[in-house]
Amino acid sequence: MDRHRRNADLALAALAGVLLATLPAGCIVDERCREPRDCPGVKLCDLASGECVYECSQDSDCGGEGFYCEGHTCHFYCEESELGCPPDMVAVCGAFCIDVYEASRPDATSTSAGTDESQPQSVPGAIPWYSGALTPAEAATACAAAGKRLCTAQEWEAACTGVQERTYCYGDEYEPTVCNSIDAFCDEECGVYPQCHVDCPSDYKVMPTGSFPGCVSWFIAYDLSGNVWEAVQSDDGTDHFRGGAFNCGDPALAHKCGYDGLAAGSFPTARGFRCCSDGDPG
Repeated sequence: MDRHRRNADLALAALAGVLLATLPAGCIVDERCREPRDCPGVKLCDLASGECVYECSQDSDCGGEGFYCEGHTCHFYCEESELGCPPDMVAVCGAFCIDVYEASRPDATSTSAGTDESQPQSVPGAIPWYSGALTPAEAATACAAAGKRLCTAQEWEAACTGVQERTYCYGDEYEPTVCNSIDAFCDEECGVYPQCHVDCPSDYKVMPTGSFPGCVSWFIAYDLSGNVWEAVQSDDGTDHFRGGAFNCGDPALAHKCGYDGLAAGSFPTARGFRCCSDGDPG
């Protein structure tokens, strides 16, 4: 019996060796990254190429006033200079202005997203302007109609992390009920906790802007984590979105300020935006 088992083991080992020898090397190990956690250290996943790359190597890679590169990572320094912003925007360290709320249509209400696409507004209590097909280019056109512009990825992230460089707009630990997440509306009998939607029914849905008072950044901008994805400006030919949405299956990851949601197929599905502007230096 032992001799037969040894012979069988040797035959299997030989067969495995033949299979490995005949397979192309690319079939054995797939080295493409698909999300940030696939990359080591401070490297980021360039989803377009599948390569792990540094965010920056010099200050100019970070773009905009107030940004600098240190340790291959973009950082933002806060100056106390005055900056005049429209009443529906807040100043971020005297460098730029960002909408207080996610963009909504002028005729949007607390129960309807509206249909008027003449220009976006930044108001509380309105269903955001979003769809499954919205692109950053369309968002940029809408912002321009309001005399604003689409935020760069660096500006958006700085507004989300605040001067403390938080992981989420509200803090460093994921809290399922602070912002609008897929976990926020889990069945009461089951309870609300991280990933409760896996175990319990969840009546998750988009919410009117500003519905979660604790979902606010250090600069007092609401819903930067959750509710709808927010398009950001980029020059790499790829659509990028930040902040996650109400229907993300892994909100602890997708709602992070630094998470980059790449538009690929039907992901992300709830695509919205907010606008930025240069403001008026005072």
